[in-house]
Amino acid sequence: MPVVDRREPDGRDLPRRIAVEELVQDGECLLYSPSRDEASALNRTATEVWSLCDGRLTLSGIAAVLGERYGVTDALLREDVARVLAALRARGLIELLPGPPQS
Repeated sequence: MPVVDRREPDGRDLPRRIAVEELVQDGECLLYSPSRDEASALNRTATEVWSLCDGRLTLSGIAAVLGERYGVTDALLREDVARVLAALRARGLIELLPGPPQS
């Protein structure tokens, strides 16, 4: 049985989408993972976070993009973004790439 890393995403991790089948309609998304034979329905907020999981933005970067989009501080969104990322990861929809080392 494979070992699953259950740690929470931190500010340096770079979340990246796993290749799945995707259907987007009216701002919401339905994802199907053939490898897990599971479907996941994402609401608008989770769909926005999912779309930003490109392996280049950190959790904080995603919160900053959304904060700018909605006119709120990214600090207000970090906890919600972290929760969405953890749920996406638990469903096998994203992986966390190591970010740059702290200096």
